Amino acid sequence: MGISSLGASAGWGLLIGGSLLLGAAIAAGVSLPKRWAATLSAFGGGILFAAVALELVPEADAEAGPALTAFGLTAGTLVYVGTDRWLNRDTKTKEMRRSMHAAAAGRPMTTRSGEVARGESIAAGLFVDGVPESIALGLTVAEGEVGIALLAGIVVGNLVEAYGAAQPILAGGRKRRFALGLLGAIGLALALATILGGTVLADASPELIGTAQAAAAGAVLAVVSIAIIPHAFEEVSGLVATAIVLGFIGGYLLS
Repeated sequence: MGISSLGASAGWGLLIGGSLLLGAAIAAGVSLPKRWAATLSAFGGGILFAAVALELVPEADAEAGPALTAFGLTAGTLVYVGTDRWLNRDTKTKEMRRSMHAAAAGRPMTTRSGEVARGESIAAGLFVDGVPESIALGLTVAEGEVGIALLAGIVVGNLVEAYGAAQPILAGGRKRRFALGLLGAIGLALALATILGGTVLADASPELIGTAQAAAAGAVLAVVSIAIIPHAFEEVSGLVATAIVLGFIGGYLLS
């Protein structure tokens, strides 16, 4: 591995990780109205759809072929769905108990733990799809030129989705330190993944690289379907389609 490749990978990796921490910091310092936050999340979902349709899947198909691309999509989806189920394993039971206790005491029902679980679910999706994306970016560095469109898409998507993850976590009653620590830890993991892609995995086979990209795409589709669009429809049903399409257009222009 060359020192220049290591330095460049580390620099771009810090930018990737920092974008997550910045998004969480914005959520900790600025409390947007729920409608605005939901619309912003839908816009971010559109960007992610564009990343899947225009970058991740076509590149995976070119590198690994249809069979491994389909396998990677399925694997990435199952990993995220399993992670989401694990994070939400006790949420419904806890909410039912809280609702019963609140009703017995004559207090209004709350969904604070559900908000936290939703935010943690988005954060898990950021990790599952972010690692292969960051490795792919590192690989472009190792090849001698940074994938600017991929870099821009990752940074913009990270900012929006980090806010989308931190905001419900904070709304659910968690402390700012927890939200910043969680997103900061994921950001560090993505920075390390970028360095890994630019150094150790620089000579990996096209099949491995393509399958990793397809896994990222599957995780992206899962997180948008489970954690982003349903919540956005609850808050701003009339604006969701417009926000997603505008996000897709933004992702298309960056690709």
